[in-house]
Amino acid sequence: MGAESEKKGIHYAWFILVACCFMFAGSMALINSIISVYVLPVTEALGCKRGDFTFMLTTQAISIVLTMPLWGNIFNNEKININLALTLGALCMIACPLLCSFATDLILFYVAGFIGGVGIAACFTMATPVLCGNWFAKKYRGKMIGIASAFAGVSTIFWAPLFRWVIAEYGWQTSYMINAVLMAVLILPWTLFVIKRQPSDKGLQPFGYDPNEQDAVASNQSFGVKAADALKTPAFWIIIAGVMLTALGMGWNNSQSGIAKELLAGTPDEANAAVVGATMVSAAALGNLLSKLSMGAMIDKFKLNVTFITFQVVWLLAFVMWYFFGTTPAVLVAGGFCLGFCNAPSRVGWPMAIRKIFGNADYSKIWGYIATGSSIIGGISTSLMGWCYDYLGSYTPTLIIGMVVVVLIAVLAVVSSTYVGKYEWKDIEPTK
Repeated sequence: MGAESEKKGIHYAWFILVACCFMFAGSMALINSIISVYVLPVTEALGCKRGDFTFMLTTQAISIVLTMPLWGNIFNNEKININLALTLGALCMIACPLLCSFATDLILFYVAGFIGGVGIAACFTMATPVLCGNWFAKKYRGKMIGIASAFAGVSTIFWAPLFRWVIAEYGWQTSYMINAVLMAVLILPWTLFVIKRQPSDKGLQPFGYDPNEQDAVASNQSFGVKAADALKTPAFWIIIAGVMLTALGMGWNNSQSGIAKELLAGTPDEANAAVVGATMVSAAALGNLLSKLSMGAMIDKFKLNVTFITFQVVWLLAFVMWYFFGTTPAVLVAGGFCLGFCNAPSRVGWPMAIRKIFGNADYSKIWGYIATGSSIIGGISTSLMGWCYDYLGSYTPTLIIGMVVVVLIAVLAVVSSTYVGKYEWKDIEPTK
């Protein structure tokens, strides 16, 4: 199995996997994934519109856009201490809910979102695809990225009802404070003491690496397409379009409480709309968990196009159920579960497509460029949904748009999969 077979004990790749799991559980899951539980209490306390409050995600997206290329270069540059860099990123992320706990107007929320975006770019968007890709051979890579990514869903299943209870009992300011402390406990020990950039830092090969197997080149960290050359290919722009459309899923995910309130209006369950909305968020988190676990394994075993189409069909079911049958809690919760499948392509599917098409050598740079597009759309998506409701008085038009978006993503994924094996991979020296 390569150099690691000469080492006794547990391969260090497993510690990297656990670190990535904790970063997913303590990063986006404790900021964006549970923002829906804060929307109503904060907007009612400050007397502002929903779209204006969730604009903090847009300021977050702006900082992600500005810093993603920087983080791509940091992960690619062996001279930079990755533990120090990730710890600084984690502190920026922790500062987001900490600042929100002191907010008395929207300005501080916007500042908090911007600062938090710097850390999200590092610890959420960039870290896991790069680290798992570096530490695991090709045949394990998708499964491990899926496992780590799934912890965003696992944790949200618990975070959403937990913080809804904390807000009800102690108020949203105290809830944000607890939020910040929890993030620090979950993330900082790993960024400070455990994470290593690549197996060679520990004198190892990627887990599962075998130089005699056909995928040895695909597991080699120095083979691939240069980032500058990737930018000139159709595949790069097809993927970035798919990633940007996929990021719209964040907007629907963060609007589920509002969707439940609208669709249950005038029904016998109208009084329970808040509880149904919170249950939808938890159901989406469960869908998020199962989809990420299964998508990585499916991509390892099947073709990209088959996997993407399967997941887009499930996502499509969410909008179909809500639009045509969304007047009962059971249907709304089932739709929430299906909506959770929108996250797997963003965190597992598209990153793996990039590795399959462009290789490992400049992966962090290429993913940094592409994830920038995701951050732009993801950051404004929740605000767009909020403004749609504020000015049109309904979320229904967005459900029709969602059906179209899902179909377009499937088409782009199928087209991008045709570029696997089309570009020559070369031995590229890493940045020193």
